[in-house]
Amino acid sequence: MTEEGSNPGEQASPSNQTFSKETLWEFVPLGDYRPPDKPAVSAAQHRWVSLKRLFGRGKRDGNTPAKAEADLSGLPRERLDTLVRPLDWDAGAEVLRQTLARDARPLPVSFLIGPPGGGVADLLRALAARQDARRIEPPSFDDLLAGGTAWLDAWTGDAQSWVLPHLEHCWLRHPAGLESVRALLARASIGDLGRGVIGCDSWAWAYLRHVAPMPVAGVLTVQALDSQRLARLLRSLAAVDADRPLHFCNARTGKRIIAVNDEDDGDGGLDMQNLAAQAGGNPAIARALWRARLRSEPDGDENGESPQQDEPPQGERDTEIVWVSGLRDEPELPDSLREDAALVLHTLLLHNGLPAWMLAALLPLHRFRVQTILPQLSAAEIVERDLDDRWRVTATGYAPVRAFLRERGFPIGPL
Repeated sequence: MTEEGSNPGEQASPSNQTFSKETLWEFVPLGDYRPPDKPAVSAAQHRWVSLKRLFGRGKRDGNTPAKAEADLSGLPRERLDTLVRPLDWDAGAEVLRQTLARDARPLPVSFLIGPPGGGVADLLRALAARQDARRIEPPSFDDLLAGGTAWLDAWTGDAQSWVLPHLEHCWLRHPAGLESVRALLARASIGDLGRGVIGCDSWAWAYLRHVAPMPVAGVLTVQALDSQRLARLLRSLAAVDADRPLHFCNARTGKRIIAVNDEDDGDGGLDMQNLAAQAGGNPAIARALWRARLRSEPDGDENGESPQQDEPPQGERDTEIVWVSGLRDEPELPDSLREDAALVLHTLLLHNGLPAWMLAALLPLHRFRVQTILPQLSAAEIVERDLDDRWRVTATGYAPVRAFLRERGFPIGPL
């Protein structure tokens, strides 16, 4: 089996060879999840940024950045795909299978909980393929709004093991939208559905605990990566020429964050601690945040590589520089954001994304109002629309949205 971030036939860098799937994927009971420690300076920085936003909007920081944001260019998709390869979900699924198999008294159903964008569904789809289990698709919106359990009855009694990747898509916060998920959870917990694994977004989990028969055992999550393991992961995802060092450098300070194919690969320092904290230590979210911030010089070549200003000393290898932009920055919620937008964001998180028309059906807001709010949030990079026409909170927008909703007293997800 290939290790995290490696592909068969590729020449692996030293970091690829030492970063094993067991190091990345660790599944623990939800109550044993431990978020990464936040850097001690983060709270002070947050207060300082808040003060600047209140009293110094529009003024520039006195410290001149190593590379001005406006002078950097986004990397082509092909280059990003090389610098930040996909996570190896199959490796994660194998560790999950082993974790479930260690249970001396297996339960009829187990649960895997994760934050929005945390890869729970990807892990369970890989698990289903690995175990040749039946993959259960959620009911349609029409079925949920109609009530009843027709979609559930269609596979009741099937002896084959099964996997349900999206419990958050099996209910709606609507009078008729809870009937089927309550029936599902009740039947699954007593073994009427056979042996299965259910994936659920952490926000849906927090809500459903109050309205449906949720279990207290057999509930797992992915344990958080600390900053050092996260740095090792990100190095392992970079497929580069083994004869050429690659440095990821902070565009603001000019300092190296991590390196590949170098004697000193770096541990990421404060930058990686901030990234781990913002991602909650989740590999999928950290990867998305990292990928979104990679930049190059505007006059780089067709691959987005930065030209070298000076010839390297004789005998030394040329070093490629990739700039990491705004590592501590998060999207700012628009000043005009009102409680209507808070309702929209909370509902999107409860269901891990919804179409605009369904948002309007579930909320006490006119459809025109919903269609006004979503583009504003999209322009601020807080939400985005996927290929299924579902609006979701972005990976970069999740942390500020979570804090925004917590400040307003909304019940928030545990992850």
